[in-house]
Amino acid sequence: MTEASIKLVYVRYEDHVLFSRCSPLLLKPQIRETVGWLAFEAEYYVIVTWDRDAESPTLKGGDPKASGLVLLKSDMLEFKKLEVCGLPLQKNSYCHLNSAITISKPEYALRTTERKTREQIKGEMATT
Repeated sequence: MTEASIKLVYVRYEDHVLFSRCSPLLLKPQIRETVGWLAFEAEYYVIVTWDRDAESPTLKGGDPKASGLVLLKSDMLEFKKLEVCGLPLQKNSYCHLNSAITISKPEYALRTTERKTREQIKGEMATT
């Protein structure tokens, strides 16, 4: 999939509120927001998916297990198409979980002079 075919969007919208056993005069539509892929855009609504298969599961395409929202444009307060860009490549910025390159530099939460090793703890317990 090319970057040109990826259409990420941010939508801020008013949503309906379901209430039960409370005063309806105290309620108003809830303002919500979502981020996802723009799956479809019509004259008066859009379909945004936030979970989908990475590849088409069928020969005809589509994703029967996709999750998302169908939003009326009249309920949208804000609609932004997001720019897709990769992270800037810098020297030594490579990070991959299956990399053959290992990190050999040790990392410590405390400086070695502040750490208590088992031998130090045993020595302290013996003197008390």
